[in-house]
Amino acid sequence: MTKILIIGAGIVGLSIAYELSRKKKNFKIFVLEKNKKIGFGNSRKNSEVIHSGIYYKKNSLKNVLCIQGKKLIYDFCKRYKIKYSRTEKFFLACSKKEEKYLNKLRENSLKNGVKDVKIIDKKKLKIMEPNLIGRKALLSKSSGIFDTVGFMKKLFQITKKNKVKFIFNIKKIKFFVNKKNFKTNIFRDKIFDYVINCAGVEAIKIANKTFPDSKFPRNYLVRGVYFKTMQKFKLRRIIYRAMVPGVIRERIDTTPLLDGGYIFGPSVEKSKTTNKKKLKYKFINGIKNYLPEIDINKISYFKEGYRPKIIFKKNGINEDFYIKKMKNYNWINLFGIESPGLTSALSIAKYVKKICNL
Repeated sequence: MTKILIIGAGIVGLSIAYELSRKKKNFKIFVLEKNKKIGFGNSRKNSEVIHSGIYYKKNSLKNVLCIQGKKLIYDFCKRYKIKYSRTEKFFLACSKKEEKYLNKLRENSLKNGVKDVKIIDKKKLKIMEPNLIGRKALLSKSSGIFDTVGFMKKLFQITKKNKVKFIFNIKKIKFFVNKKNFKTNIFRDKIFDYVINCAGVEAIKIANKTFPDSKFPRNYLVRGVYFKTMQKFKLRRIIYRAMVPGVIRERIDTTPLLDGGYIFGPSVEKSKTTNKKKLKYKFINGIKNYLPEIDINKISYFKEGYRPKIIFKKNGINEDFYIKKMKNYNWINLFGIESPGLTSALSIAKYVKKICNL
């Protein structure tokens, strides 16, 4: 019997446990989680957006797994009656400079195989979203939102039914490595054939402790803060400001919530604390550029989380997911699973299964 240990019960760890336990193979799967429940890390601290795969580098893991993942997410939600909405998304241009970005986004989208995009002129934009101010927009038809908590609960329910074992409140973990297997202080009587390290912001730390002579990338943690409003106005689609493909900068996006209201963000915060009052006014100024009817008194702090970016060299940021099986070991590391990690969760699970030959 093949024993598999998954570190982390966030949305990626749950997806991997789901994928590996779907078919009745000779697997015994365990999942370790430092929190008292599933998904208590960054898996709950996002905008719940299903991304279309428009602006990632062609043939990157982000590009390929996002496009595969969005279909898997929609199919899963439909099959298991998880709340979702194909809201569509506008990349909004409010200046001539941003109009040029739209053309680049469209070109990049077509290169990536995402063909359900369309440039919308000012007149039609006003008809489709009357409350928006903008010159043009790129319409992404396959973008949407879904209930991430409901999604994780269903994954947990299915994997438990498939006899996956979960152990919570794991505060300290240590591994003892042989060439063909692994032991851990959590299960002194068990030897594992595979370890899948998808512990989010803790993943690199765990890898460094287990393999101190290996050269792993460094963590570069950036906090993203969201604000929320329950103000009612007619805005159906997700709104992103136009961007240069592949260049991630601070934006104040507007995303509708399934149960009503909207969230704004995420910001880019490098300090350890948040001045919520100061940040709120930064959000207000950014939102009013394209959504002038926003009521300052109806916006409040919502949530925040860390984006697990990674750095390989002193000045070089890796712009793709790091999903690799270590040479000579059945140990798989998943680092830097930031956006579109949520959209890609089910396709990441299939990719991990493939590289492990499981």
